[in-house]
Amino acid sequence: MTRLPSLQTLQAFEASARLHSFTRAAEELSLTQGAVSQHVRTLEGRLGTQLFHREHLGVVPTEEALHLALQVRQGLGVLERAFRVEPEVVALSSTVQLRLSTLPSVARRWLMPRLPDFRRRHPDIEVLVEGSTGLARLDHRDGVDVALRYGPGNWPGLCCVKLAEEAIFPVASPEYLCGRSLGDEDLDTCTLLRHPTQPWELWLQAAGLFGGEPTVGPLFDDYDAYLEAAVDGQGLALARRALVRQELEDGRLVRVSESETRDVHAYYLAWRPGVAKTASIEALCLWLRAAFTQPGQQNLPTEPSD
Repeated sequence: MTRLPSLQTLQAFEASARLHSFTRAAEELSLTQGAVSQHVRTLEGRLGTQLFHREHLGVVPTEEALHLALQVRQGLGVLERAFRVEPEVVALSSTVQLRLSTLPSVARRWLMPRLPDFRRRHPDIEVLVEGSTGLARLDHRDGVDVALRYGPGNWPGLCCVKLAEEAIFPVASPEYLCGRSLGDEDLDTCTLLRHPTQPWELWLQAAGLFGGEPTVGPLFDDYDAYLEAAVDGQGLALARRALVRQELEDGRLVRVSESETRDVHAYYLAWRPGVAKTASIEALCLWLRAAFTQPGQQNLPTEPSD
């Protein structure tokens, strides 16, 4: 029989992963911070891997730690239910509601079609999606628990887990191209559609074209309208694979160039450390990361903020 870690070690690890803090875990378990830290080091030594990244605001569990914490939490829940004596205590399996904020385009084109899979896997977690172009505060003022954000991933005071990177490339309608095969050097003869959060300069430099950011051409603040303009033959749009996947498959848009580049920003799941719903948020985080690894689903559209 495999010799298991001590119960106190598992409790210290689970609390640290949930609270993102050795100090808060120590307070919850009535231990010293040093004792919690030692329990975690013992577990890391046993597994031969690092479980937390130490940061100035606390600790951030690694992806392996998130997986392990979910399993440990389930095991501790079984023990808790076996020894529970207060019938009025709410069972651990009761439904948890997560209010998630993200961009309307992400919600509509990527997240909502995939949420049924999450519900099948986690029937005890209900995700309520709010589409918004503004940054959610992630506190009691807006009631949002977690945000699917695009950006640098260094928002102060938040736990941020990187979900996916994105590649960008130009697209146009077949009608706009009129059968032409454009080389990268021909783009200066085309109308470049513009979106404030989708600058052309990054892709132009990666393609070896050193012109600056275009200052003329139709400017759109709505990402859907931006892509629809490309479908209507108004010019070239700089697109992301997942956002235009359907349009590329049905032929309404085609790639203008094989050149593509990785964007400097990425998608992150962000939440306040120590919230009561951390376990459910971590389950959502793991599912999102897995969803991004499926063929054709790795990449997402981007707009500012959530």
